[in-house]
Amino acid sequence: MKIGPWELASRFVLAPMAGVTDAPFRRLCRRFGAGLTTSEMTTADTSLWNTAKSRHRLDLDLGAEPVAVQIAGSEPAQMAEAARACVDRGAQIIDINMGCPAKKVCRKLAGSALLKDERLVGKILEAVVAAVDVPVTLKTRTGWDGVHQNGLTIARIAEQSGI
Repeated sequence: MKIGPWELASRFVLAPMAGVTDAPFRRLCRRFGAGLTTSEMTTADTSLWNTAKSRHRLDLDLGAEPVAVQIAGSEPAQMAEAARACVDRGAQIIDINMGCPAKKVCRKLAGSALLKDERLVGKILEAVVAAVDVPVTLKTRTGWDGVHQNGLTIARIAEQSGI
C-alpha cells in the first residue's frame, strides 16, 4: 500500500487511538509488523499544545517513517494551522479524525459529529490539503449514527479535496 510517496512495509496499519497509541506502543506495533502507526488524536487547537497531555500525544517517534499525526477539530483555519505545525515538528502524513464517537469530542462538533455537516467537511479537508505538502488521510465512519449513513458521500468529498 502507498500513501503519497510512502510505500508501507506491510498492509497492517495501527489506527490512532487517544490514550492508547503512544510512542512506545507504536514502536512495539511496528516491531510486530505494522506498516504504519499514527500518533494519538491531538487537538487542532495549538494553544492547548503546552499541556502535559498534549506534549505526550505529540511525541512523534521520528525514528519510524512515515511519521503520521492525527488531528481533530472543527474549524478549517485552525485545522490547517495545526497541520502545518505538525509538519514543522516532523510529520510526514497528516490524518484528520472524523471518526471518533466520544461524547467529549462530538460535543465540540469534532470527530464523527462532523459528518452531520458535509459542507464543513469539505472546507476542512480542502484547507488542510492546501496548507501542507505532505499526504493527508481521513479517518471516518460510515455515518454519524446507525441511521444516518453518508460515508460514501464523505469519501467522494475527501477524494475531491485531495485526500
